[in-house]
Amino acid sequence: MLNPSSSHALRAMSLDAIRGFESAARHLSFTAAAEELCITQSAVSKQVKSLEDALGAPLFLRGGKGLSLTPQGRELYEAARASLSQLASAVDRLLAVDRASVAVTTTPSFAALWLAPKLAKFQQLEPAIDVRVDASEVRVNLEREGMDLAVRLYPVQPGDESPPLLQEQALLVAAPAVAARIHSAADIAHTPLLVYYDPATRFPWMSWPDWYERLGLKQSAQQPCLYFSQYEHVLNAAVQGGGIAIGRTPLVLPLLRGGQLTVVLPGQTVDGLGYRIITSAHSADRPAVQKFRAWMERELALEAIG
Repeated sequence: MLNPSSSHALRAMSLDAIRGFESAARHLSFTAAAEELCITQSAVSKQVKSLEDALGAPLFLRGGKGLSLTPQGRELYEAARASLSQLASAVDRLLAVDRASVAVTTTPSFAALWLAPKLAKFQQLEPAIDVRVDASEVRVNLEREGMDLAVRLYPVQPGDESPPLLQEQALLVAAPAVAARIHSAADIAHTPLLVYYDPATRFPWMSWPDWYERLGLKQSAQQPCLYFSQYEHVLNAAVQGGGIAIGRTPLVLPLLRGGQLTVVLPGQTVDGLGYRIITSAHSADRPAVQKFRAWMERELALEAIG
């Protein structure tokens, strides 16, 4: 049972205000939230202000560098995100008399570079199943957030009981015009490097110093580098001829097949993360989820490099 103060605060919170806050918190922008919800920026600001008044606490810090969430804002955002996701799933189930839906969560890079381009193929196979993709670096609780499936990446260790559906391979890639100028490993030292910025060194196979050591090269402090915090931006820059990048299969495969990128030094590859599909306990028996999972497993198996 809610205590009187909580009950009073909840009565003062409208669903529209919660949606406006959740969007603003996700984008860290009132302008982006207004565009997403098709309302004015002023309306979003008023929605957030109504929540702050009801809670008696600020939800955002407004500074010269833009918006950031206060501790109270972060807590409310997590609760709002989970609640809206569960509500959307429930509404989908109630409305979809003749249709089924599947909600899948995965990393932004996998969603943008591999999954999204392939969803048209799944829709052709299963036109009565809708798919909702949640792209996030956060490993969400599937049941709490109303998700059916997760595509997870994890380090593969020798002796793992179950092998991954697919293990990434890291390899060097560049636009055809750039690749044509690279005839040996030494030529890389004269080519701009496109760097996935990983200050915690979580992914050594994505580290240019490791690659230089592997290729027997010495990196010069004068070599141009472009740094990106999102992996898809690394590949976009490579497609535009910005330099040489470390590609990750299966993410880079569509660009290789389409001719936008070419493998540089084909004999050089390094093992990376493994792929695993996790099904939520509350969704495991749903036919639509089973069909989507089986399709994903087939597609990932086709990407394995022999």
